[in-house]
Amino acid sequence: MRKWLWLLLYVLLAGVTFIYRYELLAWTDLHQSIPLLLAMATLFALVPVIPYKIVIIAFGYSYGTTTAAWICWLGTTLAALLVYTGARTIFRNQSRSYLERIRGLNRFTTWMEAHPFMGIMSMRLLPIVPQMAVNIYAGITYTPFWVFMVATAIGKLPAIFVFAYAGAQAESSIWLSLLILAGYLVFMTIILLLFRLRSRKKI
Repeated sequence: MRKWLWLLLYVLLAGVTFIYRYELLAWTDLHQSIPLLLAMATLFALVPVIPYKIVIIAFGYSYGTTTAAWICWLGTTLAALLVYTGARTIFRNQSRSYLERIRGLNRFTTWMEAHPFMGIMSMRLLPIVPQMAVNIYAGITYTPFWVFMVATAIGKLPAIFVFAYAGAQAESSIWLSLLILAGYLVFMTIILLLFRLRSRKKI
């Protein structure tokens, strides 16, 4: 019963955040206090009603690279730890038994549990991997807390800094901002292709 209560509370939080997402961003922009910025950065990472990269760009545009980068980094890391803890303590046993029924995923889970730091770090760096799924997946597998926390904190840094910097440059030159984002996407595409090529060679 407690599991469904937590799930219901999360759904309600997601619904309220989605309905008032623009008002929350406007209210945050109006007050501009560090605790409020951190709370909003954590909320939008915890309830991804807006793609988080857009949140980082918006923060970078409004508050500059440094402030936006460290606040979004801290906020999304806190949100990741909350989701990880919830999945680990509330839904782990039931979800774990479900994972073991899926053969392909079960093989990946075995590899992840043997190389937790490299697995979490790789999924943090790849932009196509949903970060909420990473948090939940790590929580229901045997990924140690400290390994998850360190890999998450390090793995999130590059993308957050790039998007915060791109957002900060948008005020002076939108083309420079787009060029930064395009360069990052091209770089990550190359990394993804190399990662897939290496994975195929191992098979």
